Amino acid sequence: MEKKSYVVMLRPAPAYGEEDTEKIVAEHFKYLQDLLEKGILIMAGRFSEVLIGLSIIQTENYEKAIEIMRGDPAVQANVFHAELYPWSIALRS
Repeated sequence: MEKKSYVVMLRPAPAYGEEDTEKIVAEHFKYLQDLLEKGILIMAGRFSEVLIGLSIIQTENYEKAIEIMRGDPAVQANVFHAELYPWSIALRS
């Protein structure tokens, strides 16, 4: 089955900046590392001028992509607000 690509956009949510933010962001980074090792995460990073993160993932379907996005510890803790967009890769290195 061919995997589909999705973009996950992350922005600060109401709990961002509270006492446990650094700990939760560290858990978020570990979560991304695990997705990378599993071949789900293609790339991840943040914009240098604004506090917005972007990840590209590949999954079997939209439902699985939603599950992965909602499984992020920082999304669960309301530190980041997440949005999911289907992504069509036109060119790849």
